[in-house]
Amino acid sequence: MNATTAFARGPFQAGAVVILEEDEAHHLRVRRLQDGENLRLVDGKGGVATARLAFDRDVVAARVVAATLVPVPPLTEVFIGSGDRDRFLDFIEKAVELGATRVVPLITERQRAVATRFQAVHIEKAARRAREAIKQCGAAWVPALAQPVPIAEALRTAPKAVRLLADPTGGPVPPLSEGDAVVWAVGPEGGFTDAETAALRASGFVSVALGRSTLRFDTAALAALALTAQARISSERLSPKSTT
Repeated sequence: MNATTAFARGPFQAGAVVILEEDEAHHLRVRRLQDGENLRLVDGKGGVATARLAFDRDVVAARVVAATLVPVPPLTEVFIGSGDRDRFLDFIEKAVELGATRVVPLITERQRAVATRFQAVHIEKAARRAREAIKQCGAAWVPALAQPVPIAEALRTAPKAVRLLADPTGGPVPPLSEGDAVVWAVGPEGGFTDAETAALRASGFVSVALGRSTLRFDTAALAALALTAQARISSERLSPKSTT
């Protein structure tokens, strides 16, 4: 049986004792884990450890048996229209599973006045959802979550990368190598305005179609991440293998 996973502050070191924060400790108590049981620890920054659980009256601790550091995954960012907050929070969980390394909520013209949109006050809730997601899916890195920003500001700080725009009039995903940095731009409900689309294209974003149907913003972003992962896997499998 796989060990239970808990989120803890790293870095981890063999022999060290890690005191778990109250929410994690409460979760383990509810699950009725016992002293000495195996526990998998993650810190969201690549740190992964095998530990032994120890309950005390006031704290729950874990003694690290072995620790490793998982390499940083290839840069995979999503600029996404900050649509309905509940859908956005659900998207964050799935984005972790699909390898997103950073999510940038965009303040767009069509969502600016929508009261239920994802906003800065929801960042910590999104971060908690991301931490829970890595515990479930076995990932080692939590994606960075930016404050909601206008498109112009997001473009000023966009990394050098393959830039792709989710657009029903676009073409297929271009060939990608395993290590290629990728940034997607996905519009809110109703899509980007013509001016916003023009700004993205002027910054090097290439239109890519995600399917035949009109997708909600969260579905579109997940489709974009899945296509990126598949393109990287295909590239890796097609790469010539060393014969030495």
